[in-house]
Amino acid sequence: MNDKEKMVIIAHRGASNLAPENTLKAFKKAIELKADYIEFDVHQSNDGEIVIMHDANTFRTTRHLGSIKEMTLEELKQLDCGDGEKIPTLQELIKIAKGKIGLNCEVKARGFAKQIVNILKEEEIIESTIISSFKHDVLLRIQKLEPRIKLASLEPTRTGWVRSWLSRKKLIRVTINNKFYAINPFFKLVNKRFVIKAHGNNVKIFPWTVNSDSAIKKLINLSVDGIITNKVSRARELLNQTD
Repeated sequence: MNDKEKMVIIAHRGASNLAPENTLKAFKKAIELKADYIEFDVHQSNDGEIVIMHDANTFRTTRHLGSIKEMTLEELKQLDCGDGEKIPTLQELIKIAKGKIGLNCEVKARGFAKQIVNILKEEEIIESTIISSFKHDVLLRIQKLEPRIKLASLEPTRTGWVRSWLSRKKLIRVTINNKFYAINPFFKLVNKRFVIKAHGNNVKIFPWTVNSDSAIKKLINLSVDGIITNKVSRARELLNQTD
């Protein structure tokens, strides 16, 4: 199997160009389009439920000004994310995804790492799940709780880092030292040297969020391990076309 055949397509917040982001409709569409993974974001409600939404506040996607950590699941379920879609829970996603698609779970807040680990173990989906976060302390906490879980270090969009090789080397070194599975970098950070250095240290690269044809083609040619994109079908077409 060559590098192109190994490359995975990761649906960013589900098939979010075709359905409201981070909803069951977007996740079902990603499964229909045969994405390899669904990328999604989790927070914890006031009554301890793990819910899926990118922002800590519900306003951008529901037009209701509310903090997830201050609202109960019942209150959150009353909101409309678009197309009549409700804010899903992690358990609801697992119910439709298990055995069909991998999960790339981005942890957006602290305080519920153990709950996530327990759910993944109970559902027996550790092998098909990647957990990512900008909060490396959360990843290290998860690593102590369950060393088998694949962890990905999310990295920022700082302009200086895009230009600096020393910054890229630091990202890779931190990932190696923490024994993480992958780096999920802002896509403009990725160049050939970065990929070679990461792969030489058995670190996978899943850039985000890659939507333009030119960026998708470039990253395919750089032999990244996967692409996080809103455009699942187009990424698949370009992957199949690339020599």
